[in-house]
Amino acid sequence: MSKKKHDIPKAANSLQDECIRVQKVYDWVTDALTVTKTVLFTEDQLRDIEEAMDDPSRRPLRLVCEPPKTPPLFPLSSGNEDHDHDLGFICEQVGETRDVTISTNGGFIDAQLVELLISTDVKVLVVDRHGCVVTKAVVNASVFESFVLCFPEGTDLFCKVSKIFCRIPTGTVLLNTPAPDRFNIEITFCLDIQVEAEVKLEVLAKFCSPRDNDLVAEEDVVDDRCPKVHFPEQCPGIFPRPNCDCSAEGEASGDTGPDATEQGRLSVLVNICPDCSLVDSELRASFRDSDSGDGSQSFNFTAKTFDQETLCCEETKDGLKLIVSGTGKVDGKTVDFNFAVVDSDSETLFQLQLINRKGKTIFDSDVVCSDEGDIEVEDCVTFDDLKFKKV
Repeated sequence: MSKKKHDIPKAANSLQDECIRVQKVYDWVTDALTVTKTVLFTEDQLRDIEEAMDDPSRRPLRLVCEPPKTPPLFPLSSGNEDHDHDLGFICEQVGETRDVTISTNGGFIDAQLVELLISTDVKVLVVDRHGCVVTKAVVNASVFESFVLCFPEGTDLFCKVSKIFCRIPTGTVLLNTPAPDRFNIEITFCLDIQVEAEVKLEVLAKFCSPRDNDLVAEEDVVDDRCPKVHFPEQCPGIFPRPNCDCSAEGEASGDTGPDATEQGRLSVLVNICPDCSLVDSELRASFRDSDSGDGSQSFNFTAKTFDQETLCCEETKDGLKLIVSGTGKVDGKTVDFNFAVVDSDSETLFQLQLINRKGKTIFDSDVVCSDEGDIEVEDCVTFDDLKFKKV
């Protein structure tokens, strides 16, 4: 398999320093929150349902839920809570922000704890086989959730409900009387939370400062007595996270190397740095022991976290190599792992090491030469790859 290098096209117009006013994103989180509600029919509603059930031409009846429609994800709303009320839902901050210290990437970082209230009203309809409404009810669903964010003083919080959907887990079809007087409904809120502040940046991505009032006209020069401009302090350990230098995707299997701790067959499923970001990365492995003389050492492994600091991409004489470490689970136990894969012109090579909490290597596949499947390692274009002239 041939390797293609990324060709970075030269801009027709060379870059130069510019100061721009933009909304800087200090943190960006998406999440889905689900709440379960019990819907109770009134006596009048049950009477209407059973009356419709008595008519064979109207059976069966169905339970249908209708959540409010949400606007497109872009552009980001202005955070007008009254506007959200008009749409039939709200997402708003409750109480004051609290400073907290969290552990991430092997260190401690100051952040802010924010409590958000998300609420909506969902219509629940009972319709007959012709689609005619037999009865309806309105169900309120609210979620109160805490989020740890980079939310320094001077920034604004935007909470957008990007979608609301509901589901009735069981019993959506009513066939016989008496009808049930209650049922459960699940309402899910899809959230897009951003922390922003208006800043002035010097392209590429560097804060710039306003110029001094140092141009002299015939009039009197104004003394420099105004305070300097200070932007909110950033949280680089939280957001934005650095991009990957390369990505790996595919499935491969092969026999463990001669220096492996156990002899057998190792299969891996790899999707590391999809879209050139460690978010949603996946690594799974399955080992089948071929030497049962000392007892079966077969296991299944699933990676749970990936350490951004350990991610390394480098060119070798065989091809492009990706290395990453993190933590995972083997038979319910937490272990550390090291994984490496090389995508060469003729073959895929990979190696997996597992280390227990005492620092002991409990498994090392040595270098596995894949005889089934293929893992493709591709270069990611980052800001370091951009070349431009300064004028």
